[in-house]
Amino acid sequence: MSATLKDIAEELGVSINTVSRALRDMPDISQETKDHVRETATRLGYHKNLAASRLRTNKSLILGMVVTDISNPVFSGMIKGVEKTCKRTSYTIMLGNSNENSAEETAMISSMMDHGVDGILLVPSMRNTRVLTQLKKAKIPYVILQRKFPDIATNYVQSNDVKGGNLAAEHLYKLGHRSFLYVSAPMHISSARERYEGFLSYLRDKNLPADCVQVLECDGTRSGSHLVMKQWLKQHPDLHSLSATAVFCFSDYVACGVYSAFAKYSLRIPQDISVIGYDNNEYADMMLPALTTIDIRPFQTGERAAELLLELIAAPDSQTKSVREIIIAPKLVNRKSTDIPSLTD
Repeated sequence: MSATLKDIAEELGVSINTVSRALRDMPDISQETKDHVRETATRLGYHKNLAASRLRTNKSLILGMVVTDISNPVFSGMIKGVEKTCKRTSYTIMLGNSNENSAEETAMISSMMDHGVDGILLVPSMRNTRVLTQLKKAKIPYVILQRKFPDIATNYVQSNDVKGGNLAAEHLYKLGHRSFLYVSAPMHISSARERYEGFLSYLRDKNLPADCVQVLECDGTRSGSHLVMKQWLKQHPDLHSLSATAVFCFSDYVACGVYSAFAKYSLRIPQDISVIGYDNNEYADMMLPALTTIDIRPFQTGERAAELLLELIAAPDSQTKSVREIIIAPKLVNRKSTDIPSLTD
């Protein structure tokens, strides 16, 4: 049988209230007392009764989190950031995967609400806005991560994708590139659109024409980018005279597909063509050559989003009274996949 608060109090010779407040990390309890209480609780095998806590506080201490692709290292990084915040606050995560499908997204959120989550973190599929109506109607606090609906005011945390596109264009331009290929995820996704807008705006400021950037839209997967890249290469019988000297990829995942397509055609990176990714996922520096990319700091995105959601849970009226927008600055990570454009005869 699990130890109780009373058992811990008797062991230490303090009140049950002191034990309870120490375990909840309350500021009026000294750190020394907190350490003694936690050590004793662990030694005696104490486990918090979450069911009793929920009845007392009307809180489940569960956050729902729905992402579009749980296998993507970027979303894994965000999940880890959320977990860090949860560990500090006794919350746990209920995790869901929408597969970029609005029906699955809606069903997953409904299931989480049925389980009584206190709030929801959402990377939206962006196929429709009904999911936001669903959350607002249920009065569930929520925060959007990494994507946003441009015409709807919501609380969200994201990297500055326009700035990230700017950084990618600046890097390639300063190397001497003047013709580009943007391999994009579907343009209905806000991050795909904003990265392109940022990339193109920098080049326009340098008086380059809009058609200096060709756009290849894929489904955002490695296999999808590999396929569209092969199709583009088939349009260039002379691989030594490509219509772009550098490729800007929507993500490092997309860059993997681009790499494999170039390998199939024996194109060298960066000697024959430069490639820059986006996200700085954990595999970017393991690619050959190591991928130059834009770091969007997904761990910090998840951490800040969870902190914001907990603030909304503590003060539910603030969800609608004042919208919070937290923008995280991206940075360029220069590795080995970009160089000055090769000269052709």
